[in-house]
Amino acid sequence: MSDLTAAARYALYAPIRRRLLTEASKRIPLASVASQARALTLWDGKQVRPADEMQLAAVFDLGVLDPVGGQSRAIERQAKAEPPDPGSDDDKVLQALMAARFGLVRLQGERAEGGIAATRFPNGDPLVIWDNHLMRNRAPGALIGARLAFPDPDLAMTCGTAIGLDSRAVERLLLGVAPQRGPVLPSLPRPEDDAALEALVAEPAARLRLEQLAAGPGFAAMVYRTAIDLGLMGPIPGRTPPEALPQQPGPA
Repeated sequence: MSDLTAAARYALYAPIRRRLLTEASKRIPLASVASQARALTLWDGKQVRPADEMQLAAVFDLGVLDPVGGQSRAIERQAKAEPPDPGSDDDKVLQALMAARFGLVRLQGERAEGGIAATRFPNGDPLVIWDNHLMRNRAPGALIGARLAFPDPDLAMTCGTAIGLDSRAVERLLLGVAPQRGPVLPSLPRPEDDAALEALVAEPAARLRLEQLAAGPGFAAMVYRTAIDLGLMGPIPGRTPPEALPQQPGPA
């Protein structure tokens, strides 16, 4: 693959990633689905009850790659059930998915040669992320939580969903705010949040704390739940008051 450009390799790996994640999602036991949904307050007692595809994607991301509640990972079940040929492109992408890590990233913007320039938050290490839809509705400087897989050392791909965040979420993570049970009011990430974000991680101890959280278990679930409680993932069935729900257009 060394003679192929990053764009060509991404085009090759992206459908493999999608297929493997889809197949692995079918191997999540119901008990695990329930555990992930409960952690995100998206379980109604019988089934997952998301308001949109992003919330459902977060449930499956945890079940496939990073489950809470002591459940095993569905990606490992997929690897055992349908092991790809060693050294094949499928094997390369599968290994990347199994090693994928969730973290915080600031997006800088799309590059002319392809990919998205970004930096890891808070340490500022640069990287290029390949995702055809990541910059949609996001301005340069936006903070996201995303899981990245590296099928090649120089090629980072998203896997799972990417969540828009802001300084409110980072502050809660640093303070260790417990999951909330109260009403969820839908909210967009704060615009022009640079100064607030930088102030939160100005001290070395704060940067170290955030890096330790990201390196520890359950960080993705922690970020998803924080975003949900702040309304950054939209209305939550059963938690969002009726008057705060999106209004459906009436008959013409």
